[in-house]
Amino acid sequence: MTLRQAYGPMLAQLVQDSATRRQIVRATLLLAVGEILLLTLYDGRRGQAGTLVLVCMPWVALQLWCGAFLKNAVRQNRPEYAGLVPHLRNRLIRVTAAMYAVEIALLAVVSGLVFGHAGYGLVFGGVFTVLSILMNRYMALAWVMALAIPFGMSYAVNDLPPLLAGLNEAAVTAVAMVPIVLLGGWGLHLILPRGGDDHWRWQAQFNQRQDALTCGRSSTSAKSAPSRLRQVMQSFYLAALRRDSQRGVAADRALMHAIGPGAHPARMIAFSLVSTLLALVIGRFLSDGARTGMTIATGLMQLGAVLMYAISVADDVVLHGAEQQLYFLTPSAPAAARINRLLVTTVLRRALAAWLVSLACVAGLDSVLADHLSLHGVSFAMSMVVLWTVTPLLRNYAVAPAQRLGVTWTVVIVIMVLVCLGAVGLLQLAPNFPWYEVGSVAGLGALIYMVLRFRALMALPPVLPAGRLAV
Repeated sequence: MTLRQAYGPMLAQLVQDSATRRQIVRATLLLAVGEILLLTLYDGRRGQAGTLVLVCMPWVALQLWCGAFLKNAVRQNRPEYAGLVPHLRNRLIRVTAAMYAVEIALLAVVSGLVFGHAGYGLVFGGVFTVLSILMNRYMALAWVMALAIPFGMSYAVNDLPPLLAGLNEAAVTAVAMVPIVLLGGWGLHLILPRGGDDHWRWQAQFNQRQDALTCGRSSTSAKSAPSRLRQVMQSFYLAALRRDSQRGVAADRALMHAIGPGAHPARMIAFSLVSTLLALVIGRFLSDGARTGMTIATGLMQLGAVLMYAISVADDVVLHGAEQQLYFLTPSAPAAARINRLLVTTVLRRALAAWLVSLACVAGLDSVLADHLSLHGVSFAMSMVVLWTVTPLLRNYAVAPAQRLGVTWTVVIVIMVLVCLGAVGLLQLAPNFPWYEVGSVAGLGALIYMVLRFRALMALPPVLPAGRLAV
């Protein structure tokens, strides 16, 4: 059997999965546009951090393709196939490992050409790849990465280069790559198991996550108990649910539980507070440059928490149309004429509460950095821009199909990342940029748009239950 016959059909599965292919192609095109814009914006005046971003963006596109193939490989390696189809599992592991090895090698080559440190580029790519592989099995690593990125990137740009300057790059690379290769292989064997009861449990968890993302319906036997981390994350919502299930509770609070757990902002607020506390503690042990970079990155992540809350609410509303139908049959349900006003005012109030907490955390970080009460211009402008991420919540859910806005949110996230990168570039290139004026215009525009959308929703028939008029 030739290599094409053995591995061609496996690789073709990614191309034949049209939905995944379209999402990855669009994300890749957006990253390419962002690369071109940043190259035009910086125009040779970029510092080391800007160059690092430009090097990493094409590599991130490769990571997206490799991650998409890994998820496709998990679907191909079903328990019944893994035990019956000869050599399927081993071939999937080989081709997945080969794809990741190629993208790591490309990062090493580019790092060698741009920075003169191919070995460190190889180590960085390997560490990130191992973490991305293991995150598919251990979802808790995603939260660890979200908290570690602002601290790790600032340390890597400011404090790590002087430390590595006195070391032998070849020796460090050789020593570091041994555990990286071992952990990467172990991770692939975990994600692509060899049949058995553990494989069935893992496949059930994977299918359950994919059904949640695509709004599919999992069978009862496929559902698994939530992890301990998920139980901890849900504890705030469950406490609010017990409180709001009492007799005589306000209609708006009961209505939000019919929307789903994503409408409760406690997780995002907790993330903002924890990451701010970590930034304040860790910042005491960093140099001035690293502390500044870490503070800016952490502040941007605070505002990103608002975007994640908006994504969670907008997706959960359309997933719980059946629960909303049942709720409106109860005696305590609001009248049809009040549904839109209750929904919009409550969702906006909670989204703006999450935004205000994030803004307070950003102001706290800026104040600590400046040794007095302060809100930097770039922080103010970005907080006003983030207000626009709340506006997709004001939609007619009655005609919204029961599916997540995966592609739409991908576009929004990529655009927000590009705006953040552009803001960081302007900090270096235009110290006197009118951040407060730009932020005021962005905030006023978001406020006007929300008022207009609010009036339009008030004129519509009830927008809940969600999806009842979808075609």
